[in-house]
Amino acid sequence: MTLTEARNYLRSELLAVAAVVVPDQTPTVTQDVGPADQGALSDDRGRESVCTITVETGDPTTPDPVAQIGFTAETLEARGWKVTASDVTDDHHQLTARRQGYDLTVDAHTTDWRLTFTGQTPNADDL
Repeated sequence: MTLTEARNYLRSELLAVAAVVVPDQTPTVTQDVGPADQGALSDDRGRESVCTITVETGDPTTPDPVAQIGFTAETLEARGWKVTASDVTDDHHQLTARRQGYDLTVDAHTTDWRLTFTGQTPNADDL
């Protein structure tokens, strides 16, 4: 698999899960970085190695981050992701998930109706 194929897979997976979790809304890709070099910021130039994608969704008429995070965890687990829920800090709810080298986090806040899904492909050397 190429890094571009991995990016396309991750993007479609994030959009699919977001659409299941909040079915009456259209998820939006808010960031699609990649392929990019992980060492670019440290001036350690190398070949492109990862892709990072962020998708947002939510329903402003029914903001319930606790229920949405719980349903997101169930949805990801049903799709084969290993999910870990973090402890709630202040108003921030978060879970992380991993599958076949792909990593993602899902964030929600009790003061906001949005769910944010951020995923990263495996390193190109691991594909």
